[in-house]
Amino acid sequence: MAYLALYRQWRPQLFCDIIGQRHITQTLQNALATNQVAHAYLFCGPRGTGKTTAAKVLAKALVCRERNSVEPCNQCINCREITTGVSMNVIEIDAASHRGIDDIRSLREKIKFAPVTGNKRIYIIDEVHMLTSEAFNALLKTLEEPPPHAVLILATTEPHKVPLTILSRCQRFDFHRIGFSDLLSRLQDVAAKASFQVEDEALKLIARAAEGGLRDALSMLDQAAAFGNKQITCTNVHQILGTVQQEVLEEMAGALANQETAVGLKIIDTLFTQGKDLYLFGRDLTAYLRRLLLWHIASDMENELSPGEKEALENQASFFSREQLTQILHILTQAEQNMRWSSQPRVLLELAIVQAALPQASGGSDAAGSIMPALEERLTALENKIALLTKEKEKETKEKEQKTKRKEEMLPGKENKENKENIILPRKELTLPGISELWPEILKAVKSISMRVYTYLSKGQPTQLKENILYLAFPVDDLFNQEQMEITENRKIVEEVLSSFFEQKCQLRCLSATYSLSEKPSFVESKISVTEACKLFKADEISFSGGENQEADKMFDW
Repeated sequence: MAYLALYRQWRPQLFCDIIGQRHITQTLQNALATNQVAHAYLFCGPRGTGKTTAAKVLAKALVCRERNSVEPCNQCINCREITTGVSMNVIEIDAASHRGIDDIRSLREKIKFAPVTGNKRIYIIDEVHMLTSEAFNALLKTLEEPPPHAVLILATTEPHKVPLTILSRCQRFDFHRIGFSDLLSRLQDVAAKASFQVEDEALKLIARAAEGGLRDALSMLDQAAAFGNKQITCTNVHQILGTVQQEVLEEMAGALANQETAVGLKIIDTLFTQGKDLYLFGRDLTAYLRRLLLWHIASDMENELSPGEKEALENQASFFSREQLTQILHILTQAEQNMRWSSQPRVLLELAIVQAALPQASGGSDAAGSIMPALEERLTALENKIALLTKEKEKETKEKEQKTKRKEEMLPGKENKENKENIILPRKELTLPGISELWPEILKAVKSISMRVYTYLSKGQPTQLKENILYLAFPVDDLFNQEQMEITENRKIVEEVLSSFFEQKCQLRCLSATYSLSEKPSFVESKISVTEACKLFKADEISFSGGENQEADKMFDW
């Protein structure tokens, strides 16, 4: 018979055998007991935590012929077929290799068929997040309303990649990483049943390295058993995993505590010569120093240690203060992150060890005392600088507000925002004498708004006022200022100022005039006769009797 890997040979066949997922197994058992099994489930969580195992146990419980309770019997033909993987009622689909829309269309066609035996047919889609968007869309309707005999179980390690439309149609179960004690207990049980000779410390190393994944732990156990011919020792496990002995970690920690940089660099050189993975060593050293820090903070957290290990850990932790360990861990975690992608991991690790062994990180008893005053001094200087900048900013803001307020006060007709209901500026009737009287004030108001418009306006003089239109005269040779004042934007500014002085709104027009500074301007005017006007506008001339042509010329002031 072909050899089965330990994780396949000792795969749990009952809900009670699944470890570390009590919140899931109990929910499924209650659903089976009350006949409230959903039509679609989503099992998600880290690798090796029991997603596929739970799916198969649930499938066996649904099709078992002799199930008297919530657990499958594992003896009937349906249970045995599922265990061996030949059941026609349980279809397993690997979405990583069957991820297209055609594969899902095939599933939609086959799911209509009734089960071969029993009354349920279960579809297990593993790594469902690998399906394409089109395949997910094709699965939606089937997932929402499958045939009464069908149950779909989706499994994934990356639920964030599953569309929300799929998630909303499933009952979601999140599998957690398995705790250290549960992993260790399961490894001891499997090792005993497989007749392995093991060291307890070796199993602890495997349990820690598995990081909550039972399948990873059983694979490491299987490899260690093959390496040592069913004898599993700490040395063998370290060689398989590429890790180092506990004594090496303790020696490096001692070098950091005593500022022995040369000793730390020699340890790295020895490990490099032996072919050890320095990234794994850095990770193990960080984990070891973390345990020392936890011992300072909460020593009862290390409950998986033996009395001898606790004594050694307490002795090692006494060489460090909490602050020193915190600083060293900051340095090493940053180095570990950089080593992952670096082509020179040895250099990065050596730099981290040198930096961690400096007095400000792991020096003598006065190290923390020398650091804290320096930090306090820098913090004080920073606070003073922030206060100064804040004061300058407030002063600048206040000056801007005052400047804006002064500008608003210079505008006639502008009401004070605080007293706008109480202050009403008096306005005069719009007349040419009134404009001439207030013209200096008008120029001053325009100047406060726009110096440029004030310059153009000051070159002209108000000469006529007809139908609320103020005619402004400019010298004949000053076409530039006249043209600038004729720009709509500039005229609007002057018109708004005039409206603030007088009761009626006023429009502005510009004319050319010949005058000296000491004389009143006289317009450049030209008169044409009726005959000339008719020619100009292509109109028929009206004949007047007597001297009426001359009277018409006077009337229309051409």
